[in-house]
Amino acid sequence: MDVPFEKSVMFHHGRELTAHDVVFSLDRLRLNPERFESSWMFQDIEKIEAIDHKTVRIRLKEPNYLFLRFLSTIPASIVPEEIVRAGEAEFGKKPVGTGPFRMVRLNEGICILEAFPAHFQGRPHLDRVEVLIFPEMETGRLKEPDWTSVMISHGDASKAQRDALIKGSSEWLDMETLFCCCSLLVFNQRKSGPQNHPKFRQALHHIIDRERMIAELGGDRIFPAQGFRPYRPVSGKEADSRASHSDILALLKASDYQGEAFRLLTTEYHEEDAVWIRERCESFGIHMEIEITDPSEFAIHPSLPQHDCLLFGNIFSDDEVGELEMYLQKNYFLCAFDEPMAEAVKNATVSIFRESDEKERQHKLADVENLIWQTYSVLYLVQKKSNTSFHKSVRGVTINASGWLDFHKIWFHPHVSS
Repeated sequence: MDVPFEKSVMFHHGRELTAHDVVFSLDRLRLNPERFESSWMFQDIEKIEAIDHKTVRIRLKEPNYLFLRFLSTIPASIVPEEIVRAGEAEFGKKPVGTGPFRMVRLNEGICILEAFPAHFQGRPHLDRVEVLIFPEMETGRLKEPDWTSVMISHGDASKAQRDALIKGSSEWLDMETLFCCCSLLVFNQRKSGPQNHPKFRQALHHIIDRERMIAELGGDRIFPAQGFRPYRPVSGKEADSRASHSDILALLKASDYQGEAFRLLTTEYHEEDAVWIRERCESFGIHMEIEITDPSEFAIHPSLPQHDCLLFGNIFSDDEVGELEMYLQKNYFLCAFDEPMAEAVKNATVSIFRESDEKERQHKLADVENLIWQTYSVLYLVQKKSNTSFHKSVRGVTINASGWLDFHKIWFHPHVSS
């Protein structure tokens, strides 16, 4: 296939994007699967070449009806070859792209974006975006709201910050959003331990009473999850009926659990859930140990071989590609499947690539999710919500599928004081 693209698409450092940048960017991903988790998207490419300044020719090994979708994903973002070759590490700290905003500062507490006037879709309304990141220890300390216009909270801690800022003020508006964020418990079946036995995983499924978790913890947890989506999959099975205390003990006995330590790895964001799960497990005689790690380290799962399960959240964009990422990227499910399960999931996803009918692809994706559900390889816990507060002078506030503000659409009303 020949893929032409727009003229006058400019990189943030001032050079025009060319077909050679496209070839370099896609080859960088597909030829380095050990470095890039999204390399799987481009493994069907047999050859890619620039046939002129603005056209790329791509030849696939086999039909792939999702390939054009893969080309429009964030991992497929085109990068300037000379900047990346000059130093990958430095590029990672200060990336250069073609988006409506360019990054001018990024450190532990702040990310600053400035409007890119030469953006091919037009200059954004905002001149500058400052994203401030507060640690949990700052809860409730903020007193003056004059520096901020939009706040997003996920959970009680950030909600307390938000409420401290807007309390007693008629200048602020609230917006509650359901975005598809599902918390998950993913078992490491490549390590010996109790989690290898399906009866033990099934017992945990029943021990973790989602309704009770929501009632006792509250916050951004809104209802039990039966899968990624906030609605039941096309061919997903109905939620199991509740098991009695004696039924759960019988499952544990059938799994030959002998009281050994069950190790869970998570981040500070999910610590409250982890502690609640540990207390529930202890009431059934399961000894659980929790380790909290930094999100940047957790993202690559460096400690997976030493842990029996991972607790994290997945933001589902209601898109085929987003779901496939969960199954095929090592930093999500794939590294936690045993060999037969991993092979079954890979074969199923390949058949999805080759399927031209969208409805049939949806059915096949639901079958994969159902397989994971039936084997209790992953436990879907609860669906979550996002709360956003914004000053009345701010217009065009929308939350995208990933729970982030769409900065490109925000503008300030000229007749409303801030």
